[in-house]
Amino acid sequence: MNKTWKTNILNRIEVFNKIWKSLADINSPVIVEGKRDTKALRNLGFGGIIIELNDGNSVLSTVENIANKFGRRSKFVVLTDWDRTGGTLAKQLKEYGESCDLIPNLRIRQRLSVLSSKEITCIEELPTFVNALKSEI
Repeated sequence: MNKTWKTNILNRIEVFNKIWKSLADINSPVIVEGKRDTKALRNLGFGGIIIELNDGNSVLSTVENIANKFGRRSKFVVLTDWDRTGGTLAKQLKEYGESCDLIPNLRIRQRLSVLSSKEITCIEELPTFVNALKSEI
């Protein structure tokens, strides 16, 4: 096994762990696209509040519900997929969130996308991605 290759894998695992810790430390609701995304986050040990977009409500209605439930100036994390649809949803969530005096966080989504974009494009594949990295050590 190539030492440089193994170091790269270990670095990627370390980066993922830092991203994951920052998600847990934020203590804000996380918005995902659907049930499979929720299941993936739970499988990785995330115990925080998860809000699914495909619950029958519009994106705007979902954001308004967050503002009503958590209050103005509340933060929320956008964890939509990094495909075209996910990008559109992320943009809408950011715009609607800011218009409702909320503070959307897209940084974690962006960091996960950069870390894993060659292998996966969606949240529901994160557990498989992480397990694949760990199995390569």
